[in-house]
Amino acid sequence: MSQWEAWTVTALGMAVVFIGLVACIVFIQLVSRLSRNIRWGEEGHGHGAPVEPGPAATPDLPPSEPVPADVLAVIAAVLQVERKLYLNSPGSRVTIRRSAPHS
Repeated sequence: MSQWEAWTVTALGMAVVFIGLVACIVFIQLVSRLSRNIRWGEEGHGHGAPVEPGPAATPDLPPSEPVPADVLAVIAAVLQVERKLYLNSPGSRVTIRRSAPHS
């Protein structure tokens, strides 16, 4: 095999690889766009106007006493360790909801 033929085979091989990579990128983008348009679930069936979620149901909870300071300190420490371990983005928020005491 001459040097010219070797370069030709090399160039064709690299072209096939890069064309395959571009085809994979196009396929992934296509599937991503299709999956955004498909609603997975019973009521969606993949067509029609998007369904807006209704108001969230609030459970009836009995009135509670204030949380002790030592329990709040433990919760704060656990949340801080979780954020450090799992590298949450600095702008993310953690919300713990408590029901308001009933009068």
